[in-house]
Amino acid sequence: MSIAKIKSRLCAVNSNSVGKKIEAITSSVKSTPTIIARDLIIEGQLKSSGTIEIEGVVKGTVNGNSVILREEGLIEGLVYAEFLSIRGRFEGTIKAKNISVSRKAKIIGEIEYDSLSVEDGASIDGQFKKIQSNNL
Repeated sequence: MSIAKIKSRLCAVNSNSVGKKIEAITSSVKSTPTIIARDLIIEGQLKSSGTIEIEGVVKGTVNGNSVILREEGLIEGLVYAEFLSIRGRFEGTIKAKNISVSRKAKIIGEIEYDSLSVEDGASIDGQFKKIQSNNL
């Protein structure tokens, strides 16, 4: 069901509770991921409360709830994320609660994490620092 339909149905409800119900429903609706295409180069800052999938190049800061760096992708800069999956190339600093590194990943930089998973074969040249999730 679309958010517009949900909102229209809730308009018939008491106006005092409409705002709270819309907020609760829209926060539970999954959003479409933001995809940085293979032929796209972005310099600057990306910020999303949802998922960011990167196939292209990002030079700057990426801040997302869930960030997925695909095999063809490259990030040069800083990443803040609740969940980070690295399959491509990364150079810079990572601050993420949960990090998953695939066997095809290439990482150079500093990595701060609460939970870390690395597949055999991944290339990592960097410093690791385990921190508690409330410090991210």
